[in-house]
Amino acid sequence: MRWIFLAFVLIFGASQEAFSASADWDLVLKSIRDRRLGNQRQWHKLLHFEKDFFRIQESQIDSDSFFYSPVGKKNPVAELEATAQNFFRGEASDVNDRAQCRFPARYRWLKGQLKDLKIQWPDLSCERYEAFAKGLQGESVSLVFSSYYMNNPSSAFGHTFLRINKKPSAKDGQRHELLDYGLNYAADTDTNNAFLYGFKGLFGMFPGTFRAIPYYYKVREYNNAESRDLWEYELRLGPEAVAMLVAHVWELGPARIDYWYLTENCSYHMLSILEAADPSVDVLSKLDQYVIPADTVRVLWTKTDLVKSFAYRPSVREVFFVRWNRLTDSEKDQLSWLAHQITVQDEIVYSQEFLKSPAASQARVLDTFIDFIDFRYSKEVQEASREGQLKMRVLGKRSEIELAPEAVTINPLPQDQPHLAHPSGRWGLGVKHDTAERDYLLLSHRFALHDRLDPAWGYPRYSQISFFDLDFSYGESYSEPDRKKFDLENFSAFELISASEWTSLLPENSWRFKLGVERTQNENFNPVHEAVVRLGYGWTFGLGKFDLTAQLQGEVHYGATLSENNLWGGAGPLVDLHYQVNSYWSVEALAQYRRDSSWDRQDYLKTQIQTQWSFSKTWGLRAVYRNQRFLEESSLQLLNYY
Repeated sequence: MRWIFLAFVLIFGASQEAFSASADWDLVLKSIRDRRLGNQRQWHKLLHFEKDFFRIQESQIDSDSFFYSPVGKKNPVAELEATAQNFFRGEASDVNDRAQCRFPARYRWLKGQLKDLKIQWPDLSCERYEAFAKGLQGESVSLVFSSYYMNNPSSAFGHTFLRINKKPSAKDGQRHELLDYGLNYAADTDTNNAFLYGFKGLFGMFPGTFRAIPYYYKVREYNNAESRDLWEYELRLGPEAVAMLVAHVWELGPARIDYWYLTENCSYHMLSILEAADPSVDVLSKLDQYVIPADTVRVLWTKTDLVKSFAYRPSVREVFFVRWNRLTDSEKDQLSWLAHQITVQDEIVYSQEFLKSPAASQARVLDTFIDFIDFRYSKEVQEASREGQLKMRVLGKRSEIELAPEAVTINPLPQDQPHLAHPSGRWGLGVKHDTAERDYLLLSHRFALHDRLDPAWGYPRYSQISFFDLDFSYGESYSEPDRKKFDLENFSAFELISASEWTSLLPENSWRFKLGVERTQNENFNPVHEAVVRLGYGWTFGLGKFDLTAQLQGEVHYGATLSENNLWGGAGPLVDLHYQVNSYWSVEALAQYRRDSSWDRQDYLKTQIQTQWSFSKTWGLRAVYRNQRFLEESSLQLLNYY
């Protein structure tokens, strides 16, 4: 009889629980519909609903598993109802596969929207998610900008990611930033080929994924291995938004989001998850159609009040140069001797002059030498190779000197800060006159990013990154002098210049590369449009505000409309002198000789001088004079940065 009674109690209790859950679900569904929660902005942000190029609104998530409703990618209302139903009626055998554990941010958001109702929510203990959230528990968030890296096509425009800032340590009350976690979105690439990467990245052919990575890994990768400065912008995001951000990143972990190099890239999705975490954040609407990492930092700084403060973490290269500049001439000679030994032998031999010098001098030289090894041989040190072993011996020698290293504090000047840089897009309108007495109107547009005559604020002095640069002219046609014509003068798909300074201690090479289409002017034929690939390699020497570049440059041209010699090339020396008067005024003079592979006249000589005065970070005036022996041109353009 007792067993019958117990069975009745269990059955009745289960029925009551099922009835209560059903009633709660009915109330939730009714409230979702009555309050039109499926149309709320934050719900759309959690699903990453945005309007595409054709103004069609759908989710940017490309994984079917991210949605419970079969139409969830296009219908946020249906997805909310399907998600809520799975919260109450989900039947996954593994608790970690239940909706509450897979989508904790959605669950958290829905509970918050209906907190005024008496609902018995089906809370669960989600072991995997809770372990993830505990590791990323923090009190604030910083957006980190990693400066430009010319040796990797995916990072030529810089990179941004988020950092979860943990609370100060209970032991010493200090913040240990290296123990924080970074949130990163990047393309899962399958090629190191720059051309293939560019093509696949432009057309969304790489899957993009979110990952949580210890911050010290990112510091080691960017600050040390790639010598890139890190700029850390602490955001005004409260603890509730930080928790929501962590929960949302957990949801995105298994999801695929196609990576688009110009739109849905790292910077875009760092901002998209911030908007999903905090409904008051509105940044994406302030960006252009195309998103550049440097622009996101600038927009955050100038068009929102999200940035609470910023900090600068210099690369190991910058730290080395600070220490180097503190050395006396004698100490620099000693360091140069030590650096030379790394390339020629497996032991470090200290000179008598070094050994007889004061302990403080020895410490300065060794500290600078250690930074030099970390900078010059970063990858070798991480791989514990020969250079890494030599570094360990130098550290052993340094430990014999009981003096703490001199502190290195770098306070970046305003013109070095990326959030104060000029906008990356540029329009130009001007006029051109040549010695054939022809006059032209000029129209130009550059998608991104910076050339060496632009305002120098926020960009590296020794580099140029131009992407989708277009120049048009309107005036007298060469083939039909009585007719005016609108014509393409130049299209640069990519034009890159890296003019790193050569020194005896750091014998770095400079290089330049261009891929595009030009209207070639040549003594052997009328101007025609030709595809051009141009590559130069040499050295750049710093001379104060001047830098002088000497390179050997080769180029290949293909002109489909030429009657002969459709494919031709040339090579020769190039000399380029650049003078940075100040952050708003630059002058550049260039001379080039080229010996061509074809044609009757094979010797080509060009001289050019150009200057730009920028009267703000958004307006500039550029003058150019060009002499190609058979033709001289002068032009003046008004430029607007947007």
